[in-house]
Amino acid sequence: MAYGGQRSDAVSAENQVKLSNLGIPGLEFVTGGGLPDDSVYILTGQPGTYYSSFAQQAINGHLAKRGRAVYYTSETSSTEIEQDADLYGWDYKSHVLDGSLVFVRPLSPSLQGLVSLMPRVPSELILNLSSSGLGALTRDFLTRLKEERWSILNISYLMNQYTAQEINDLMLFWVNAVHKYGGVHFVLMLEGAHDEKQVVFLKNLVDGVLSFKSVEGFQQTEGEVEIQKLRRVLPRNKSFRHVVQSDGLVVETTARIG
Repeated sequence: MAYGGQRSDAVSAENQVKLSNLGIPGLEFVTGGGLPDDSVYILTGQPGTYYSSFAQQAINGHLAKRGRAVYYTSETSSTEIEQDADLYGWDYKSHVLDGSLVFVRPLSPSLQGLVSLMPRVPSELILNLSSSGLGALTRDFLTRLKEERWSILNISYLMNQYTAQEINDLMLFWVNAVHKYGGVHFVLMLEGAHDEKQVVFLKNLVDGVLSFKSVEGFQQTEGEVEIQKLRRVLPRNKSFRHVVQSDGLVVETTARIG
């Protein structure tokens, strides 16, 4: 009997899902413990709904705990992202200097010529993609995963440059690689900019989908997040509100309001 109990405890511990509040105050309360690690999340919303800020804040929290991360962005330079982070007091620049944060700019052939005309950002790594596929991006991501880095991928520009099959294959690789090597990974997708059938297919592949929208707040910037999908946990709420403060997003809870 004692042996059977030990076996049961071992299996239970083995199957336990590791949860994190991702450095977002209040998130663990509304989700019943936080979001699972070893997962890929699609964050989607209209411009100004702070879906990218959510991911950036989570990465900042991870970096503050001596973690490492990689940020893939085609259309936005690392300089602009660092300036946005400065607004909340997130010191991305120091993490870039010590190597814990790496900015990688994957460029399609149509964008490579344009970017070459701009001043080069020394800390930004350029990843020239082929017109025939996204193999260079998958290889780079696998290298970063083996370095135990979390990631942000801004996918909207790539979705407008490559076929649906190439993007689907990229996301399938992304999810399977994360399940093997771990970490928390965010895919940023501009709402309403892509074919809905493809968006639904991509959402089906990933571990979680959070949809962001703006709401009217009382003398402060507020937003609402709908949890459209979340594997391996049962969230306490299917939607929650957040406010934007000087140090980032804070999730509203009855405990915080009362």
